[in-house]
Amino acid sequence: MKLRRLSRLKLGGLLAAALLLLLAGLVMVWQFLMPAPAVLPEVSRDYEQAILGPATATEAQALVWARSNKASQTFKSWISIYWELGESYGVNPVLAYAQAGLETNFGHFGGVLDESYHNPCGLKTAEGGDDADAAAHQRFASWEDGIRAQFEHLALYAGQSGFPLADPLDPRHYAYLAGSARTVGEVAETWASDPDYAEKWTYLIDRLEVTPA
Repeated sequence: MKLRRLSRLKLGGLLAAALLLLLAGLVMVWQFLMPAPAVLPEVSRDYEQAILGPATATEAQALVWARSNKASQTFKSWISIYWELGESYGVNPVLAYAQAGLETNFGHFGGVLDESYHNPCGLKTAEGGDDADAAAHQRFASWEDGIRAQFEHLALYAGQSGFPLADPLDPRHYAYLAGSARTVGEVAETWASDPDYAEKWTYLIDRLEVTPA
Protein backbone atom coordinates (compact mmCIF):
# COMPACT_ATOMS: atom_id res chain seq x y z
CA MET A 1 0.00 0.00 0.00
CA LYS A 2 2.73 2.40 0.99
CA LEU A 3 4.71 1.62 -2.19
CA ARG A 4 1.66 2.24 -4.37
CA ARG A 5 1.00 5.54 -2.63
CA LEU A 6 4.63 6.59 -3.14
CA SER A 7 4.42 5.57 -6.79
CA ARG A 8 1.29 7.63 -7.31
CA LEU A 9 2.91 10.64 -5.61
CA LYS A 10 6.00 10.23 -7.75
CA LEU A 11 3.91 9.95 -10.90
CA GLY A 12 1.91 13.04 -9.90
CA GLY A 13 5.11 14.99 -9.35
CA LEU A 14 6.45 13.93 -12.74
CA LEU A 15 3.21 14.96 -14.45
CA ALA A 16 3.24 18.34 -12.70
CA ALA A 17 6.85 18.92 -13.72
CA ALA A 18 6.06 17.92 -17.31
CA LEU A 19 3.10 20.31 -17.36
CA LEU A 20 5.26 23.17 -16.09
CA LEU A 21 7.87 22.43 -18.76
CA LEU A 22 5.16 22.39 -21.43
CA LEU A 23 3.76 25.73 -20.25
CA ALA A 24 7.24 27.24 -20.18
CA GLY A 25 7.83 26.01 -23.72
CA LEU A 26 4.54 27.46 -24.92
CA VAL A 27 5.42 30.83 -23.37
CA MET A 28 8.80 30.82 -25.13
CA VAL A 29 7.20 29.95 -28.47
CA TRP A 30 4.57 32.69 -28.01
CA GLN A 31 7.25 35.26 -27.17
CA PHE A 32 9.23 34.19 -30.23
CA LEU A 33 6.25 34.39 -32.59
CA MET A 34 4.74 37.60 -31.25
CA PRO A 35 6.39 40.79 -32.58
CA ALA A 36 8.04 43.00 -30.01
CA PRO A 37 6.08 46.17 -29.24
CA ALA A 38 7.28 49.16 -31.24
CA VAL A 39 9.55 51.47 -29.30
CA LEU A 40 8.81 55.03 -30.36
CA PRO A 41 11.58 57.61 -30.40
CA GLU A 42 11.67 60.34 -27.79
CA VAL A 43 9.22 63.18 -28.18
CA SER A 44 10.50 65.97 -30.41
CA ARG A 45 8.25 69.01 -30.45
CA ASP A 46 8.47 71.27 -33.49
CA TYR A 47 6.87 74.63 -32.75
CA GLU A 48 8.20 75.93 -36.07
CA GLN A 49 6.45 73.31 -38.17
CA ALA A 50 4.66 74.97 -41.09
CA ILE A 51 0.88 74.74 -41.31
CA LEU A 52 1.02 74.58 -45.10
CA GLY A 53 2.53 71.53 -46.72
CA PRO A 54 1.99 67.87 -47.59
CA ALA A 55 0.97 65.21 -45.10
CA THR A 56 3.79 64.15 -42.78
CA ALA A 57 2.09 60.85 -41.95
CA THR A 58 -0.26 58.46 -43.72
CA GLU A 59 -3.90 57.64 -43.11
CA ALA A 60 -2.81 54.19 -41.93
CA GLN A 61 -0.57 55.78 -39.30
CA ALA A 62 -3.42 58.03 -38.23
CA LEU A 63 -5.70 55.05 -37.66
CA VAL A 64 -3.11 53.20 -35.56
CA TRP A 65 -2.47 56.40 -33.58
CA ALA A 66 -6.19 56.97 -33.02
CA ARG A 67 -6.65 53.40 -31.81
CA SER A 68 -3.67 53.72 -29.46
CA ASN A 69 -5.41 56.71 -27.89
CA LYS A 70 -8.69 54.79 -27.51
CA ALA A 71 -10.41 57.18 -29.92
CA SER A 72 -14.12 56.97 -30.59
CA GLN A 73 -15.41 55.46 -33.81
CA THR A 74 -16.56 58.94 -34.83
CA PHE A 75 -13.03 60.30 -34.49
CA LYS A 76 -11.59 57.43 -36.53
CA SER A 77 -14.19 58.00 -39.24
CA TRP A 78 -12.81 61.50 -39.87
CA ILE A 79 -9.42 60.33 -41.14
CA SER A 80 -10.27 60.14 -44.84
CA ILE A 81 -11.97 63.56 -44.67
CA TYR A 82 -8.89 65.14 -43.07
CA TRP A 83 -6.46 63.70 -45.61
CA GLU A 84 -8.67 64.61 -48.56
CA LEU A 85 -9.29 68.18 -47.40
CA GLY A 86 -5.69 68.61 -46.32
CA GLU A 87 -4.57 68.01 -49.87
CA SER A 88 -7.32 70.29 -51.19
CA TYR A 89 -6.37 73.23 -48.95
CA GLY A 90 -2.64 72.63 -48.96
CA VAL A 91 -2.63 72.19 -45.17
CA ASN A 92 -0.81 69.30 -43.51
CA PRO A 93 -3.69 67.06 -42.35
CA VAL A 94 -1.56 65.61 -39.56
CA LEU A 95 -1.59 68.96 -37.78
CA ALA A 96 -5.35 69.39 -38.16
CA TYR A 97 -6.20 65.83 -37.12
CA ALA A 98 -3.92 66.03 -34.08
CA GLN A 99 -5.58 69.32 -33.16
CA ALA A 100 -8.98 67.63 -33.37
CA GLY A 101 -7.69 64.94 -31.03
CA LEU A 102 -6.72 67.60 -28.53
CA GLU A 103 -9.94 69.61 -28.88
CA THR A 104 -12.40 66.68 -28.77
CA ASN A 105 -10.59 64.27 -26.44
CA PHE A 106 -10.26 61.89 -29.39
CA GLY A 107 -13.96 62.14 -30.15
CA HIS A 108 -15.16 61.53 -26.58
CA PHE A 109 -15.68 65.24 -25.92
CA GLY A 110 -16.69 65.78 -22.26
CA GLY A 111 -16.11 69.53 -22.34
CA VAL A 112 -18.41 72.38 -23.24
CA LEU A 113 -19.18 70.89 -26.69
CA ASP A 114 -20.61 67.54 -27.73
CA GLU A 115 -21.00 65.69 -31.02
CA SER A 116 -24.14 67.61 -31.96
CA TYR A 117 -22.02 70.69 -32.74
CA HIS A 118 -20.03 68.88 -35.49
CA ASN A 119 -17.23 71.18 -34.38
CA PRO A 120 -13.90 69.28 -34.16
CA CYS A 121 -11.67 72.18 -33.20
CA GLY A 122 -13.57 74.55 -30.89
CA LEU A 123 -14.32 77.22 -33.49
CA LYS A 124 -16.44 80.03 -32.09
CA THR A 125 -19.25 82.00 -33.68
CA ALA A 126 -18.61 85.37 -35.31
CA GLU A 127 -19.80 87.01 -32.09
CA GLY A 128 -17.51 84.82 -29.97
CA GLY A 129 -17.63 84.68 -26.21
CA ASP A 130 -16.22 82.81 -23.24
CA ASP A 131 -14.51 79.44 -23.73
CA ALA A 132 -16.90 77.89 -21.20
CA ASP A 133 -19.98 79.19 -23.01
CA ALA A 134 -21.38 76.54 -25.35
CA ALA A 135 -23.47 79.17 -27.14
CA ALA A 136 -20.27 81.00 -28.11
CA HIS A 137 -19.22 78.05 -30.28
CA GLN A 138 -20.29 77.40 -33.84
CA ARG A 139 -22.66 74.58 -34.78
CA PHE A 140 -22.11 72.98 -38.18
CA ALA A 141 -24.53 70.93 -40.27
CA SER A 142 -22.13 67.98 -40.64
CA TRP A 143 -18.67 66.76 -39.68
CA GLU A 144 -17.40 67.54 -43.17
CA ASP A 145 -18.57 71.14 -42.80
CA GLY A 146 -16.92 71.45 -39.38
CA ILE A 147 -13.66 69.94 -40.59
CA ARG A 148 -13.70 72.10 -43.71
CA ALA A 149 -14.15 75.21 -41.54
CA GLN A 150 -11.15 74.13 -39.47
CA PHE A 151 -9.02 73.85 -42.60
CA GLU A 152 -10.27 77.21 -43.84
CA HIS A 153 -9.24 78.84 -40.57
CA LEU A 154 -5.81 77.19 -40.56
CA ALA A 155 -5.20 78.04 -44.22
CA LEU A 156 -6.21 81.66 -43.59
CA TYR A 157 -3.81 81.96 -40.66
CA ALA A 158 -1.03 80.41 -42.72
CA GLY A 159 -1.46 82.81 -45.62
CA GLN A 160 -2.58 80.30 -48.22
CA SER A 161 -2.97 81.70 -51.73
CA GLY A 162 -6.56 82.67 -52.50
CA PHE A 163 -7.46 83.41 -48.89
CA PRO A 164 -9.57 84.87 -47.39
CA LEU A 165 -12.43 83.12 -49.13
CA ALA A 166 -15.51 84.94 -50.40
CA ASP A 167 -18.03 82.52 -48.86
CA PRO A 168 -16.35 80.46 -46.13
CA LEU A 169 -17.85 78.03 -43.64
CA ASP A 170 -15.36 79.38 -41.10
CA PRO A 171 -17.39 81.86 -39.00
CA ARG A 172 -14.32 83.87 -38.03
CA HIS A 173 -12.76 84.20 -41.46
CA TYR A 174 -11.45 87.73 -40.99
CA ALA A 175 -9.18 89.22 -43.62
CA TYR A 176 -6.81 90.71 -41.04
CA LEU A 177 -5.88 87.17 -39.91
CA ALA A 178 -4.45 86.23 -43.33
CA GLY A 179 -0.81 85.19 -42.95
CA SER A 180 -0.69 86.12 -39.27
CA ALA A 181 0.30 82.67 -37.98
CA ARG A 182 2.21 80.36 -40.30
CA THR A 183 3.56 77.79 -37.83
CA VAL A 184 2.09 75.47 -35.22
CA GLY A 185 3.52 77.57 -32.41
CA GLU A 186 2.13 80.82 -33.83
CA VAL A 187 -1.33 79.34 -34.38
CA ALA A 188 -1.37 77.90 -30.86
CA GLU A 189 -0.80 81.36 -29.40
CA THR A 190 -4.02 82.65 -30.93
CA TRP A 191 -6.23 79.57 -31.14
CA ALA A 192 -6.81 78.92 -27.43
CA SER A 193 -6.36 80.53 -24.05
CA ASP A 194 -4.64 77.44 -22.62
CA PRO A 195 -0.98 78.41 -22.05
CA ASP A 196 0.05 74.79 -22.65
CA TYR A 197 -1.85 74.46 -25.93
CA ALA A 198 1.28 74.44 -28.10
CA GLU A 199 2.99 71.86 -25.89
CA LYS A 200 -0.03 69.53 -25.98
CA TRP A 201 -0.61 69.97 -29.70
CA THR A 202 3.00 69.43 -30.75
CA TYR A 203 3.18 66.31 -28.57
CA LEU A 204 0.19 64.78 -30.39
CA ILE A 205 1.60 65.77 -33.78
CA ASP A 206 4.95 64.15 -32.99
CA ARG A 207 3.38 60.93 -31.71
CA LEU A 208 1.22 60.62 -34.82
CA GLU A 209 4.17 61.19 -37.14
CA VAL A 210 6.31 58.48 -35.53
CA THR A 211 3.52 55.89 -35.17
CA PRO A 212 4.27 52.84 -37.31
CA ALA A 213 1.51 51.93 -39.75
